[in-house]
Amino acid sequence: MRRAAALALLAAIIGCCACGGSSSHTTETTGTAARRVDPTTQLEHAVRTALAANHHLSGYVLWHDAVPSWATQSTRASALAALRASARDRRSQGIRIRPLVDHVDVLDVQISPSYASATATVRDTGVVAPYRDGRRLGRTIRLDERARVELRRIGDALRFVVWRVSAEQ
Repeated sequence: MRRAAALALLAAIIGCCACGGSSSHTTETTGTAARRVDPTTQLEHAVRTALAANHHLSGYVLWHDAVPSWATQSTRASALAALRASARDRRSQGIRIRPLVDHVDVLDVQISPSYASATATVRDTGVVAPYRDGRRLGRTIRLDERARVELRRIGDALRFVVWRVSAEQ
């Protein structure tokens, strides 16, 4: 606690010395610094937003066995193809999966130096129930899966989409 207070005091002293002690100038500098956001922080937030949207989409596809028109807002390429294939397979077997408890943790995000792509490690835990012809099949199934997710940035926007998903051991 003392160390934090000392660091805060030191930062205040340096701030006053750097701007000549003028209180109005200090306020402007502090205000400008507060508005500046590190670009990697913004990009990491965009990655986490894309992962959350993809997770929502995955739950929808599990229960409805169909990929909705809004799927390309969060997921494309081989990740979207895999969702379509799994939905088609379940639909042909007449099986639907209902997520009962669902939680996703983003364990790690790495943004490429070019800011054009990113990779994330995700852990998905939950409980699902299989259904056939509107009737529940057997017991619930516990899930605990880790995946490596590759994302691509869309143009110059602060927006990513999930590109490829691969299981991790």
